Amino acid sequence: MTILSVGLEKLSHFALAPTASRTSALNGTAVDLNDYEGDICVILDVENGGTSTLDVKIQSADTSGGSYSDVTNAVFTQVSTSASKQTLVFDKGSAKRFIKAVSTVSTSTHTYSVNAFGALKYA
Repeated sequence: MTILSVGLEKLSHFALAPTASRTSALNGTAVDLNDYEGDICVILDVENGGTSTLDVKIQSADTSGGSYSDVTNAVFTQVSTSASKQTLVFDKGSAKRFIKAVSTVSTSTHTYSVNAFGALKYA
């Protein structure tokens, strides 16, 4: 029990895309992973009622304003009209220092959020 509670104390939440109704593609705000270690868990939560397709992925770059590329194995399954809750986990080492959520929609509005958890190095 002690090992589990110590591990949970190190977890830190950060929002990659706060809950909102979006009618166009998202090019999220960069988050610095410098203070994190190990795996990063990302959660996509989509509300029922979209009328088009929604694709969400995680990208990374060496600097917050740098050239972003896709993080390997950090792509969610496409969502259409139904509600969806998906999680993915990737090793911090597979990404560069800064990450952000990126989405595309085919024609219409979706309401969703993208949140992440990681273990702080110095907690």
